[in-house]
Amino acid sequence: MENKRRQALLLSASALVGACTAGRFGSSVAADGVGPNRGLLEKAFRGKQTCDNSSVPLSDLANRMSMPEDFSGDVCQMEKDSHEGPYFTCAPAPGKAIAEGQAGQPLTVAMRLLDSDCQPISGGVVDIWACNATGHYSGYSSDPDEPPPMVKAIIFGHIKPDENPRFCRGALKTDKDGIAEFDTVYPGFYYGVPIHIHMKAHVDGKNLLTTQANLPEAINERVMQTAPYSDPRPISRSTKSTGFPLMRVQERGDRLLATLDLMVPA
Repeated sequence: MENKRRQALLLSASALVGACTAGRFGSSVAADGVGPNRGLLEKAFRGKQTCDNSSVPLSDLANRMSMPEDFSGDVCQMEKDSHEGPYFTCAPAPGKAIAEGQAGQPLTVAMRLLDSDCQPISGGVVDIWACNATGHYSGYSSDPDEPPPMVKAIIFGHIKPDENPRFCRGALKTDKDGIAEFDTVYPGFYYGVPIHIHMKAHVDGKNLLTTQANLPEAINERVMQTAPYSDPRPISRSTKSTGFPLMRVQERGDRLLATLDLMVPA
């Protein structure tokens, strides 16, 4: 009886949150999983999701900046699957360029998808999402200077976007070398966590890995001294270790190139 009562309370609260969201933002906001957000195929623990990737474009091999030697070389290890965080949505897949006019240090993010034998996986899908230079995630009105709504994300499984803009989000199919490459801007920071980028790896319609990676502190310090990253904020930037992998970052002309191998189970 007590379990049924708790379930009913959760369902009522979920319905109330949905009603408030619809009333505040109206029908013009793209609902999560509808229209430009590519749809949802499944949900698992804490709302991890596999998107409908049938229309996701192939990563642009002809204009690719990264080469296989830019990745981790002989080091190949499985990354631990992690939580999705509150700000994932099956966002549009506009192609390689995902900055959508956001100001900041130009950054190319290249992910190489590998199988458990360390061989490249072509035709898999990589999703990435990150905040912009001022710590904002597109689609969400949350204040980056306040704690993120992790409790709400855990209770309700997934937080639906409440704003229309989409930036610093994308999805691409991996090329013949297993690489998906995105042009974006270097992420800023938000409350309580170091500078990072989120990513998902999908193979054959299944989300096999959800994780995030941090960016090296030496590069962070340099970028954070430039505008708009250097604008005054009421919080300090966290530099604590979170145990997530560290991306390799190097200079390529006027851009930075960040690379990471994503190894997924068979």
